[in-house]
Amino acid sequence: MIYKNILIPTDGSKAYEGIIEFICSIHKVIQSAIYVIYILEVPRNLSLNADLPDKSALAKAALEKAVKIAEKYSVTLETSVVYARSAEDAIITTADDLKCDVIAIMQDNHRLGIFGDSAASIYQKAKCNVWLFNNKLS
Repeated sequence: MIYKNILIPTDGSKAYEGIIEFICSIHKVIQSAIYVIYILEVPRNLSLNADLPDKSALAKAALEKAVKIAEKYSVTLETSVVYARSAEDAIITTADDLKCDVIAIMQDNHRLGIFGDSAASIYQKAKCNVWLFNNKLS
């Protein structure tokens, strides 16, 4: 199977850096376009385009780190911050909009991280393949 577009939503954690590193390391084989997004969840009491400087700074740092990882493998990433009410919905919608063949997400053994119980829901609702990476904590 050929994967033309891969979406990696990141929260900036080491676990997601590991996913980005893995996908970039196999890029020469799969030759996919790689999209890395940071979902900036906006509380419902604020407008969707509200200025959230602290969260925006975290998003920018996470995406910059993703680009640095990709540069080690001579891979170019498309990065963006997605403002949304729900990370789960934003991931699924973004994957659809970008015509992604794969969504690569982390499922933690002890907790499911930023996306909470959304990993299973994304897996069930996505119209594309979902690669679940398991973060085995020692």
